[in-house]
Amino acid sequence: MDKIADTLIKELARLADDLAMNRTVNTETLFELTKAGEYPKEIVALAESFGMMLVKVEAREYRLEETLEELRRTNTLLEQAKKHLARENAGLKKTLGRQFTPTGVIGKSAAIRKVLGQVKRVADTPVNVLFTGETGTGKSLIAKTLHFMSERAQGPFVALNCTAIPENLVESELFGIEKGVATNVEAREGRIEQAHNGTLFLDEVGDMPITAQAKLLKVLDEREVTRVGGRKAKRVDIRIIAATNKDLKEAVEKGDFREDLYYRLNVVHLRIPSLRERREDVPLLLHAFLERHAKAFGRAGLRFAPGVVSLLQAYDWPGNVRELDNEVERAAALCYGEEITLPDLSDHVRAQCLGTKPASEEPAPALPLVEDIATNEQQLVTRVIEECGGNKSEAARRLGISREGLRKKLKRFGMV
Repeated sequence: MDKIADTLIKELARLADDLAMNRTVNTETLFELTKAGEYPKEIVALAESFGMMLVKVEAREYRLEETLEELRRTNTLLEQAKKHLARENAGLKKTLGRQFTPTGVIGKSAAIRKVLGQVKRVADTPVNVLFTGETGTGKSLIAKTLHFMSERAQGPFVALNCTAIPENLVESELFGIEKGVATNVEAREGRIEQAHNGTLFLDEVGDMPITAQAKLLKVLDEREVTRVGGRKAKRVDIRIIAATNKDLKEAVEKGDFREDLYYRLNVVHLRIPSLRERREDVPLLLHAFLERHAKAFGRAGLRFAPGVVSLLQAYDWPGNVRELDNEVERAAALCYGEEITLPDLSDHVRAQCLGTKPASEEPAPALPLVEDIATNEQQLVTRVIEECGGNKSEAARRLGISREGLRKKLKRFGMV
């Protein structure tokens, strides 16, 4: 009996060793040992314990295999997503590259062609560029065009508007900040680090605080940036494009701008012309902006009434391209019919247009042009009432006034 017991124990030990080493276990032998009455009860109990252990191990391995299979599927999906994102990113860069090229800038005037020619010549050089010009002339658009035409086109284009950030935050935004500089402050890259191997666009650079100017000059000299509160400098490779509507030479004389930084930024100076200097581009801009806004508002086919483009071309546009774009967007949103007419324009633009002789190449406007704003208001009210089939309540709603307000206008016009 002792010999049988020794043999059975050795068999169980072998089974245990197989189990531990993840070898195939002879389950027939194990189940044979669990037959009650044929073997000592201690051996049977031990064999049963081994059997339960084997079941649990197999269940665990099954779950582990399921987990591994799920991880393999997830990894496959992640790889597919990575490739998809890479394709999308490449496509986006190509789209941006096409958009911000000389052919993507709207205009054919000699003034804008001169600027674009200068951009082409300087694009593949490493020099810093300073854009000057009035507000709204499109300095940021030309800056992006320069970036996407350059050898840095595959790198980032990072912009910082120096007037849009509080003075006490400019340095942390520009140079970054180290963790623990202040309570609950986490480490953060600055715009300079983000622009590594690309272009940093400093809009309204004339408003940069003098302390930040000194640190920026050091970055340009040493090609290294140190975060606020940090000790370790990081190498950076950036090109700076700066823009301002201020006279930086005058700012230097007043002590508001560092002379040495001015010369570092002003290696190449490009002046962006105002819209008054490129009036022949106004019709192109008007139609391009109208097409974009009409599409956004679901009003395809919206157009300018005859004569309106000539009137807008004669307007001075003190806010330049930005003002023109905003005016077209407003008119596209508020006009009632399929044509943008003079009464659809904002008051100050309409008032200016009424005192301006239209260009000869456009046909006369659909509505008679008079210097009396009240007459144009009467024409607008009359047209809306006609469009509403004489329904004065609906006409008042479209005009954005009360029915009583409309009644008073009609009385003032002698129409009741």
